[in-house]
Order: sequence, then C-alpha cells, then structure tokens
Amino acid sequence: MTGIAVLFPYFNQVVGVSGAITFWPIVVYFPAEMYLTQKRIESWKSKAIAFRVFTMVCLVVILYAFVGSIRGVIVARFG
Repeated sequence: MTGIAVLFPYFNQVVGVSGAITFWPIVVYFPAEMYLTQKRIESWKSKAIAFRVFTMVCLVVILYAFVGSIRGVIVARFG
C-alpha cells in the first residue's frame, strides 16, 4: 500500500472514490432490504416506506460524496 501511495500521489482521493461507490450498497441498501425481507414487511406499510426513503436519501448523499471525490481526483491530478 505504501508503494502504491508513493507512486500515486493522490491516493487518498482514489480511496474516497472507491469508498463512495461501495458504501451505499454494502452498508445501507442490502441490510435494509434483507431486514424487510426477513421480517416479511409488506411493500406499502409505513415501515417499508420509511426504510426505502431512508435508503434513497442515503443514496443522494453518497452521490454527492462520489462527485466530490471525482472532483478531488481531477483537481489533484490536473490542478
């Protein structure tokens, strides 16, 4: 990792991009969907709607983080 960081001076920015891509499905979406499936909560119940709204809000936040990380890579590379 140290060798890659030395060769790739904007390594932190790239780690931010990969973190933004993988965070939402692994930490937010799949656990929420598994919970709804395991508890057999029907689609239009208030609990299911609240979970789905929560996952979509988290997706929007992660997309902003992804765009910011891409901007950081571009600025570090060309700026």
